[in-house]
Amino acid sequence: MVVNTKVQQDAAEIIELIAQNMHGKYVAPFEEAIKCRSEMLNQNPPPEIALLSALKPFVDSKCCTVIDKLVSSYNMATLAKVMAEDLAYARGRGNIHPMDLVSRKPRPETMSRMQFSTLGILLPLIILLIFVETH
Repeated sequence: MVVNTKVQQDAAEIIELIAQNMHGKYVAPFEEAIKCRSEMLNQNPPPEIALLSALKPFVDSKCCTVIDKLVSSYNMATLAKVMAEDLAYARGRGNIHPMDLVSRKPRPETMSRMQFSTLGILLPLIILLIFVETH
């Protein structure tokens, strides 16, 4: 029984070491790239996000909650698009390695221009709907 327990402990330690190595080598660089791009988006928001944020002082708290959710969703969608383009860029170069994503720093002005044509059309309509419903 003692031998069996020792083998199980050793196996658990080996699995933990492999998981830590995989995380450090592959997951952490993706997390760093996502964090970097997210910070850039927060500092240089697309015009739709800036417009929504500028409206918050003029609406009630219920509307602010809706705007916060819209901003969060739009930021997440924009971040996903940026990461997809980064992966396509890396793939085009023939090397999809997480460290390539970390080393490729998109320019802030490019990040703020990342838009979805459908969302770009729908967002002003949603804003209008919010005002109609709250006023």
